[in-house]
Amino acid sequence: MITGDQALTACHVASKVHIISKTALILCPSKNGDGYEWVLPDETEMIDYSENDVEALSETHDLCIAGDCIEMLQQSSALLKVIPYVKVFARVAPEQKELIMTTFKTVGRITLMCGDGTNDVGALKQANVGTALLNAIPPPTRSEKNSSETLSKDESTKSTKSKIPKPTIESGKASNVNGDGLSKSRAIARSESASNSAANRHLTAKEMQQQKLKKLMDELNEDGDGRSAPIVKLGDASMASPFTAKHASVAPTTDIIRQGRSTLVTTLQMFKILGLNCLATAYVLSVMYLDGVKLGDIQATISGVFTASFFLFISHARPLPTLSAERPHPNVFCSYVFLSLLGQFSLHLLFLISSVKEAQKYMPDECIEPDSGFHPNLVNTVSYMVNMMIQVATFAVNYMGHPFNQSITENKPFLYALLAAVGFFTVITSDLFRDLNDWLKLVPLPKGLRDKLLIWAFLMFLMCYMWERLLRWAFPGRIPSWKRRQKLAVANLEKKRV
Repeated sequence: MITGDQALTACHVASKVHIISKTALILCPSKNGDGYEWVLPDETEMIDYSENDVEALSETHDLCIAGDCIEMLQQSSALLKVIPYVKVFARVAPEQKELIMTTFKTVGRITLMCGDGTNDVGALKQANVGTALLNAIPPPTRSEKNSSETLSKDESTKSTKSKIPKPTIESGKASNVNGDGLSKSRAIARSESASNSAANRHLTAKEMQQQKLKKLMDELNEDGDGRSAPIVKLGDASMASPFTAKHASVAPTTDIIRQGRSTLVTTLQMFKILGLNCLATAYVLSVMYLDGVKLGDIQATISGVFTASFFLFISHARPLPTLSAERPHPNVFCSYVFLSLLGQFSLHLLFLISSVKEAQKYMPDECIEPDSGFHPNLVNTVSYMVNMMIQVATFAVNYMGHPFNQSITENKPFLYALLAAVGFFTVITSDLFRDLNDWLKLVPLPKGLRDKLLIWAFLMFLMCYMWERLLRWAFPGRIPSWKRRQKLAVANLEKKRV
């Protein structure tokens, strides 16, 4: 918490919203005027200040410092040793908010800052993620609308009456209201309307354009339901932050984290799926092609339609409404991703080679020329079925669901696409519809080979699933280490001072 309030007020509010969970200590100048000391809010305990004891003190207490103490830390070059361990900053100036953000970034922290005023602009700009909070103008109630309309009518009536001259008395004689007075009022009204029209004709093109722009902005400031949109002025926090929340609550900060984690795990799973598909396709189009194994045009088209559907529906997964204590992996190049790719590709390759070799046993006398065109045979049929099952297993195993995104059962379009692919594989393998297999140019499978394919496909999927879950357990997402970077930053600062 970074605030301009007093330290006692800030600590009390921080404890109410659970920013502070342990006993608070406030850094204050010592009463004898010699140095600084940590003081409990009720002043029952005092601890002498030492920049080397801050880390150990933060393990048992929640620390709070004020703006004047930040100036002292600047002078003693102890910002990097103290700031990262403080929970509450009180009585800070706008430039000190920016200083706190830069200090956190220097020691390797990832910062998210939310603010609602001009004094937060510097800190919002320095934070890794800035969120501006705007107060939307509430829509007027029906009674307010009626009262405002009545008031406007009364004001217009008064203004009209004020333009009509009142009867005057000159030399004891009253003027004729129905005669001379009325004619005079009409003459005045005509002269005023003539002057207004003349003024409108003398408006420059620039002034008329400004009036049109003002009218357009007034229309844009009204939502569809008549609610006024938040008014953004120059210098507001929204000018310096990439995110803007249209209300004063800090809840959008958790929305940013949820959406960010969802995007991160979705990107990670996409790279893994693309990597496995590319490895399998490279083997099929190179090694197996040289052995005469090919795919038909209709077969390749249907396989491509399923792949496009999987990629389309896998992105429909929405982030979960609650934040999880677990963290996603921060990047693609890590041990978890490489081991997952190598393990799954090894299982896919073993399944593919074993299935093709098993099919070749049933056609020992048939010679397949590598340069010949596609023609239906047992090897081509088996390779297509195996590729279909590998494709389904790749998407199903590497789907990132809980605790960041919806699970497969919650992502209905993706679930239906998977079930359709599994059903299609089961139908063509079991040869239930001979006309469909003839259209796909798939030859009938021997019963022994068909049973082996189904069993091997199930075992391949099960082993890939277990391997992926084992790696997720062995390589969990970790909190970025910042203490080592903090020590390096402190050491570099000491070298500069020397």
